[in-house]
Amino acid sequence: MDPHGMPSGGDWALERTGALFFEGTENLLIESCIFEVLDGNGIMISGYNRFGNITTNEFRWLGSTAIALWGYTSGTDAPGMGWDGTDGNQPRNMSIMYNFVHELGIWEKQSSFYFQAKSCQNTIMRNINFNGPRAGINFNDGFGGQSTVAENLQFNTCRESGDHGPFNSWDRQVFVTKVRNGTASPDKDWDYIYSNFMIANYDSILAIDNDDGSNYYKTHDNFFAYSRSGMKNDFGGHDNHHYNNIYGYVGRGFGINGQLKGHEDYFYSNVVVQTSDGDYGNPTCSGDGMTVVHDNKIYTPTGKVTECGMSLADWQAKGNDHGTTAGKWPDDDDLAKMIVDLLSLS
Repeated sequence: MDPHGMPSGGDWALERTGALFFEGTENLLIESCIFEVLDGNGIMISGYNRFGNITTNEFRWLGSTAIALWGYTSGTDAPGMGWDGTDGNQPRNMSIMYNFVHELGIWEKQSSFYFQAKSCQNTIMRNINFNGPRAGINFNDGFGGQSTVAENLQFNTCRESGDHGPFNSWDRQVFVTKVRNGTASPDKDWDYIYSNFMIANYDSILAIDNDDGSNYYKTHDNFFAYSRSGMKNDFGGHDNHHYNNIYGYVGRGFGINGQLKGHEDYFYSNVVVQTSDGDYGNPTCSGDGMTVVHDNKIYTPTGKVTECGMSLADWQAKGNDHGTTAGKWPDDDDLAKMIVDLLSLS
């Protein structure tokens, strides 16, 4: 019941507290600890922190979030808030690896395994996460970029809420940083999501939920299962690229909004196994800002695929979606081999 604050432009309010609380550290190491039956957050990394490592810990039966990173900005009268992140008073270059995280959000449903707000350049890698009420990994804003989400296993997320998926992001608020090219800019750099195994069961409706303006994500070489849509981008989102992923038994490959020319979404070289025939996405079909779509392999129960209001073959005959093919569902063994090869699991 400690006071909550608004970290940034996402949905969440948060307590700037934790069983372990750190500000002003460099080269922090939290290793081989057990966080069990806590009322609130496990670890809070607040304000300036650099080059820390949170590794090989177990988090179980927590009231709220396991690991939260929450920075400070300036530019308004409210202390620690505003558009200006150029002073670097944020968690950066933190490494979250090899943690085992489950049974979260017992009291606070807006909680996750990993949360970051006004933080950037972090690595979330090789963790196992399951059994939580909301998204397992949540980026509350688009501050800075250069974070990596890689080689994680996630399932049983969104058990007590709708929407979202194993991963969720928002980007409703402009921040100025020097991350992209060393000069002050409102443009973030790329974030990367790759080589993850994510199962969007319970009420996870999306594999990767790039919500509300999210931009500059490269999502590739992942396996996603059971979501209603593989790629999502809405409410002004742009410059999100999905390529070389496998989407297993999803409603469709992608659901996005329109973009301006030069800031299009990309969806290419993916394998999509759909639960029904029909559209495998909703690209922008004409004019400037057409979605870049090509070289996908689409599988449906009967092999019938449509795009932009016509059959795939007719759409391609007009010079669109080069290299994409359609066919009937692969055998489970064949699909499993694709996944093993993609993630180098053999």
